[in-house]
Amino acid sequence: MGRHRKDLGERKHERIEVRRLGFVIPAPDAPWIECFVVDISESGVCLDVGALPVPKMFGLAFTSCGTVVRICLRAWRRGELVGARFVSAKQLRRGEQAYNNPRLQNEPV
Repeated sequence: MGRHRKDLGERKHERIEVRRLGFVIPAPDAPWIECFVVDISESGVCLDVGALPVPKMFGLAFTSCGTVVRICLRAWRRGELVGARFVSAKQLRRGEQAYNNPRLQNEPV
């Protein structure tokens, strides 16, 4: 029997269920792909992407005109669900090693 989502322990940031349309941007010049934003927190997001392959790093647009876009780093995938952390501009400048270094993840943005 699988574990219920609430049994996964305490989260650092409260997740808010939003259940709204979003758009995965796999690469700067790639076509946007519709997804479903399941929930969101200050530090990340859970997406329902169906069978869509999602790269390790991607953009996420919260509006079809792209007025709100966050850069995300895929943290996990379970079937059609993908969990991702939001990446700050500071982390982007530091490069990929910052994403995998727990000491740097907790620094203020």
